[in-house]
Formats: sequence, C-alpha cells, structure tokens
Amino acid sequence: MTTSNLNLASISTDSNSKIQRFMVLGSARTGSNLLLSLLSAHPHIKTYGELFNLDMLPETSLLEVLDDPVTFLRRRVYQNHKLEIAAIGFKMFYEHLTRDYFIKPVDVSDAAPQLQEKYTRFSNFIESNYAWEILDERFRTTWEFLRADQSLAVIHLQRRNMLHTLTSLKRAFVTSQWWSLKSGPQTTHPVHLDPEECGRYFQKLSHSAAEADAAFAEHPKINVIYEDLIEKQQATLQRIFAFLKVPCKSVTTRMKKQNLASLRETVDNYEQLKSYFRNTRWDVFFE
Repeated sequence: MTTSNLNLASISTDSNSKIQRFMVLGSARTGSNLLLSLLSAHPHIKTYGELFNLDMLPETSLLEVLDDPVTFLRRRVYQNHKLEIAAIGFKMFYEHLTRDYFIKPVDVSDAAPQLQEKYTRFSNFIESNYAWEILDERFRTTWEFLRADQSLAVIHLQRRNMLHTLTSLKRAFVTSQWWSLKSGPQTTHPVHLDPEECGRYFQKLSHSAAEADAAFAEHPKINVIYEDLIEKQQATLQRIFAFLKVPCKSVTTRMKKQNLASLRETVDNYEQLKSYFRNTRWDVFFE
C-alpha cells in the first residue's frame, strides 16, 4: 500500500452528494460477514459484500475486474442509488487486489478437495490469460483510487485474538463452510496448527493491519473489534451508525456464530502452541 499521487479530480461521484461511501477493511474470519449482514438490514444502508474476492466472483464479474477494477468499483459503489440510501459500502480484505491474494495466508493442503481443485483452476486461468505486470498495475491503481478518495469512510474491522482468526480460517478451508444460518450446537472440527505457520500468520496479519491504518490515516475511520460486535452488539452498531451518519435502527441477522467451542477444544495441539509462544508478544492469545 504505497502512497498515492492519484488526482482527486479523477474520482467521479454521483449526483447525490449526501451519500456516505464506506469500506469495511480487514481480514477473513473477523466477523465481516456478520457485520455486513447487520448493516445491510438497515433501511438506509446498501452493501455490496466482497467486490474483489476474485476466485468467488461469477465469470462475467471476474473478467470485468481483471480488465478494469476501478471501473468495476465505480459501477457499483460510485453511482446513483435510491434516494432513501444514505450510505453505500463494500468489503475489502488487506490482500485483495494484491499478489498476496494468490498465496493463501495458511497451508491449504488440508482444505476440502473441491476448494483445492477450485484454487488450482483459478490459478491456471490467471497464469494462462494475464501478465502479472499488467495485473499489478491495475491492482495498484485501484488501491490508489481508494486512498485518494478521502471522503471514503473506513470501518477497520479486527479481532483481538488472532489465534481465533487463524483457527476459524483453517476450519473454513477444511469444511468449506464460511458462514452459517443454523442455530444450536455445531459440529466441532479440531485443527492442528504448526507453530511456525502460526507465527508467520500473526506477524503478517499484524503488519497488514498497521499498514492499512497508515494508508488510510487521512480518511474518516473507525476501529471495530469483532469481540465487541458479539458481546456489545447494539452499542457497537450505534457507534457505526453514528459514524456513517445514518439514524440508529434496531437491526438483526439470521447469521449464527459457527464455533462455540473453546480454543482448547478446537486446536488439538493447543498446549504445544501455548508453550511455544510463552513470553512472546503473542502469548496473550492463550488462556
């Protein structure tokens, strides 16, 4: 995320200047689906989800993004909307539209076979049809576009315990289940975590969060913590609604927390990891 020299005049806006555009910025497994489902339940908020989760996009949208991601963004977020819409947002992960997107943040050798096959097909498609120098330039231009629009509000969503984030990510790859509408007890899928992989993940995520804060330091920005969204949901939503300048409303979602088990129950080598990270900056993640 380098500093942009993009001219603000190049950023087109729609005729309704009162609309607050916003971006939920963060990483996978920090409650972004939950947050967007709650925000989209507000009658004056429109959300678009992950516009740049490339291997999940329909083919037509994928080709649009790879050809011109800024135009793709403009067509959805920077356009006229219904008069009752006061805020328009989308979700962006740190690695979206970067080379890191094509290198999964964890070892996916245990991922569900259908996911592994999907990732392989996607990577082969990119390698066969696009030059990396061209994609890098298009991706960089999009991040510059976002940074140059200092009217864009940023909701920086994080999770206090990155071990929870990593464990949830591993489980999602194994089960191929990224969210749930089911209530009640869920099947626990214990995971085994390599200590060195954990360390690399903690370091990378910490660095990406700090880099994002620096890149969008001049933007209207609010930090939201996943644990607060779960434990103090109404108070947290009130903060966000005030930040987006929309009336406070009571909103609900059908989404449910997928894993109610403790880390000791979810990570089969929890004690090994606790010992490995003792007296490091990461030991706060262990009970």
